[in-house]
Amino acid sequence: MDHSRTAEVDLNATLASVIYIAKAVISTKIRVVQKCSKLPRLECHVSQLNQVFLNLIMNAAQAIDGAGVITVSTAMAGRHIRITVEDSGKGIPDDVLPRIFDPYFTTKPAATGTGLGLSIARDIVTEHGGTLTVKTQVDIGTTFQIELPIPAGQPT
Repeated sequence: MDHSRTAEVDLNATLASVIYIAKAVISTKIRVVQKCSKLPRLECHVSQLNQVFLNLIMNAAQAIDGAGVITVSTAMAGRHIRITVEDSGKGIPDDVLPRIFDPYFTTKPAATGTGLGLSIARDIVTEHGGTLTVKTQVDIGTTFQIELPIPAGQPT
């Protein structure tokens, strides 16, 4: 990561801004809930992480048919910041799950998705030294979890 292009940010404030933007374009039948824990400031490429957060929230909204809930939460997990995006959508079928991070893989109709969103999201999180994982149950929903390390020497 090129540290000359990073900034120290409050991820809770950043997420609030992304959620505000997402709410403007997703269905009003979908409720977006933000649950924040106290976090240390994190040095990162905030525009890149915003892209990840927006992509995960938009994917969550697209997975919900009709009314539903997207919960975006933050927490400390040891020396990591954990960001979770959970939806009450249709879940990801077992035959699709192994391919969701593959570049150009999409389940969306032609001309509505490039299949790059999750691949790029994982790459951005990895470049920040973190991980992006998924848990899903068909007809129940999906949870994406990002864990970003807090640099050694930085207080938690």
